[in-house]
Amino acid sequence: MSDRLERAFRATSHAPARAKLTESAFQSQVIALARMLGWRVAAFRPAMNQRGEWRTPVQGDGKGWPDCVLVGRGRVLFRELKLDKRYPTPEQREWGEALLAAGADYAVWRPKDWPIIEATLKGEA
Repeated sequence: MSDRLERAFRATSHAPARAKLTESAFQSQVIALARMLGWRVAAFRPAMNQRGEWRTPVQGDGKGWPDCVLVGRGRVLFRELKLDKRYPTPEQREWGEALLAAGADYAVWRPKDWPIIEATLKGEA
């Protein structure tokens, strides 16, 4: 293992600080770790339109799509990211149920799950 990767593992060996952690910051931490470990990640962020409304441009049944799709180590992961006391919306639950019914690897990750997140992305879980 390279020194850089070893330092990265040590730097992420503790759960992200929970004080004032936003879902966006948590998502950035998950994406950073995944990319550092060689995963490809797709995540779609909302943008403000000309009317001043926040929207994520999608077609079809995009509302509720998981926050991150991660591909690596021979796996495809669909992950909804939520803060510890937040819950998926009805549309997010519908997507999760549909993905699970199709045999996909779907889960909700929260900051308190950081050891599981690390183990999964390192290929240990």
